Amino acid sequence: MTTNSPVSVAVDGSGHALEAVRWAAKAAQRLGRRLDVVTVLTSASPTFGRLSMQSDEAALAAAREAAEATATAAEQLALSVADVTVAKQVIEGKPGLVLRDVSTRSHLLVLGRRGLGGVKGLLLGSVSTDLVAHSECPTVVVSTGAAKDSGPVVVGIDGSAVSTEALNQAFASAASMKAPLRVIHSFGGFTDEVFHGYSGQALENLRVNANIAIESQVADAAEKYPEVEVEIVLTTEAPAEHISGLSDTAQLIVVGTRGRGGFRGLALGSTSQAILHVAECPVMVVQNH
Repeated sequence: MTTNSPVSVAVDGSGHALEAVRWAAKAAQRLGRRLDVVTVLTSASPTFGRLSMQSDEAALAAAREAAEATATAAEQLALSVADVTVAKQVIEGKPGLVLRDVSTRSHLLVLGRRGLGGVKGLLLGSVSTDLVAHSECPTVVVSTGAAKDSGPVVVGIDGSAVSTEALNQAFASAASMKAPLRVIHSFGGFTDEVFHGYSGQALENLRVNANIAIESQVADAAEKYPEVEVEIVLTTEAPAEHISGLSDTAQLIVVGTRGRGGFRGLALGSTSQAILHVAECPVMVVQNH
């Protein structure tokens, strides 16, 4: 990734993708970066499928024309909501692989929660699931009606290397949005029932120790962003439940791909997955590369 890398947004004409374009265009303007609108042309796409009765050459040409029209509509939408330079790309291939490649040269990759090809009833599409786990840059997932122009940036941290990267991205996002930052730390995802029988002093000791560790982690990340107002929240609630509950007023939630509690080998942890499925605001997933 270069210092001038763009904000890239994947579009397929779905409502979620259009919301992703709006969010991405405003992000690109805030960051002073170009917006790249990317449409993936695949033989499995709905447009191509409807044209498959024609000759292969004619069907591909018609599908490409439809994809170009989708990209142009997204470009016009982006220009209507932000003062930003837009570049369009129509790329043939499998969406997951194409967008992974796009992520290698992007500052951010922005996606709709699910697209036109998704299975009805699924909250998170297969392409979005793949990209948040394997993208080479931070990935933002946007659903319809979810974007807000006010409210805090919320980040969940647990002291792991991945959560440190998420914290750094959360500070940068809060600074660019001119928003306060709310840092959430759960005691390992426990619930209050786990502490049944603990003395009040024992529970307070756990809280104090957690606060010391998290304050140190936050202080390191905050040095570059003294203008960001920070609130640290310690909780014994499960992290996915607590963080998702804040999404109705947050501008953005930031999480790492997986934290200390994740199973080795899993690319995306259960907390991040749960938040992606139910959050009422855009969610940024940060990888640790």
